[in-house]
Amino acid sequence: MTRRKPLSLYELNQLIRSVIDTALSDTFLVTAEIASLTVKNHCYLSLVDKDDDTVRAEMSAVIWANRYKTVKADFSAATGIELAKGIKILFEASVTFHERYGIKLNILDIDPSYTIGELALKRKAILERLTKEGLIDKNRKLEFPLVPQRIGIISSSSAAGYEDMMTHLINNTYGYKFDCRLYEATMQGDRAEASIVSALKQCARDASGLDIAVIVRGGGGRADLICFDSYEIAKAIANMPLPVISGIGHERDITVCDETANTRAKTPTAAAGILITAIKDYEDRLDSSARELVHGINRAASGLKEGLASLTKTFENSVRNELVNSYHALSTLMTGLSYAGKLIKIEKDQLRSRESNINHLNPLNVLKRGFSITYNNGKAIKSASEIKSGDRLQTVLYAGEINSSVESIKKTGRHNEKKSEL
Repeated sequence: MTRRKPLSLYELNQLIRSVIDTALSDTFLVTAEIASLTVKNHCYLSLVDKDDDTVRAEMSAVIWANRYKTVKADFSAATGIELAKGIKILFEASVTFHERYGIKLNILDIDPSYTIGELALKRKAILERLTKEGLIDKNRKLEFPLVPQRIGIISSSSAAGYEDMMTHLINNTYGYKFDCRLYEATMQGDRAEASIVSALKQCARDASGLDIAVIVRGGGGRADLICFDSYEIAKAIANMPLPVISGIGHERDITVCDETANTRAKTPTAAAGILITAIKDYEDRLDSSARELVHGINRAASGLKEGLASLTKTFENSVRNELVNSYHALSTLMTGLSYAGKLIKIEKDQLRSRESNINHLNPLNVLKRGFSITYNNGKAIKSASEIKSGDRLQTVLYAGEINSSVESIKKTGRHNEKKSEL
């Protein structure tokens, strides 16, 4: 090592400052992303240059108080957002080196048109990626529930937007009841993206007990809403198994999350209004259907009544005609029956007469008068010539029978038969 006169650190820094002041131009146009920003009268920034997500350069910067108010006002008026972490800027700055505090960029002015373009390009790239992956309208294809009363809310319990929404839901003029479940999330700042994605995933796991999800945040500066131009949040919304209502910021604020949600509400209060209106519309449709049903029943009843009256009249005429015809037939039948009755009486009298005659000829009546009947081998005997000696005869009396044997036969002169003795 060559022996040289040593320098103090201060002397070395003075040398560096002299080189910088001599070698570098007065100002440069520089692009960088704000990694952090703190305002303490002066505005102190940490700037980074990234290659994808890798930081390849980093430097501190300052906007002195006498310039900061003007730069801030011009940037906010042109872009609609505040200077904040994550924003890319194009600025004019000089390079300064201080013996104690080191190298720093002294920002003199910021071009808002560059940031507007960068934000627009970033937003466009995210939307194109979501479209290419089929996510941009995935949640919008889910059917909006008829009666959305079980609501998963992604928000911060301390956020004004959450309070506005809950107040509107609880105090709705129709007295509808809502079962709301809050999934707590940080809604702005460095941790917002990861926190909101986590809350959405937790809500998705509880989907079976919910009708719909709502993500709400009240108004604020445009920079406060930058986190909602997030691919990861939009992807989580697109993959939700529930329809998602996005109620972020003011009416003029449209974020990537709004583009991927099932329904966009202008404000958190408007998100509550969408839920209330959905139930009211369903109730109105039910009332309308009930009225139509009553009218339909009345029309049907009226038609049936008219049909029944016509049928009754037809039936009455038919019955009347049938009764007249039946009456004539019955009259004819009664006349015939009357005549038949007379014939029956005549026949009955004749029958009685014949019966009397028959009774006179009844063998029992004859036997009763003292006569008898003699049978030979079951055959009634009319003449003595029909028997011979030794025949076994059966004589039937009115009361009883006599069995006898023929010993002799006697003829009667009346029949020219041989006389014989029995």
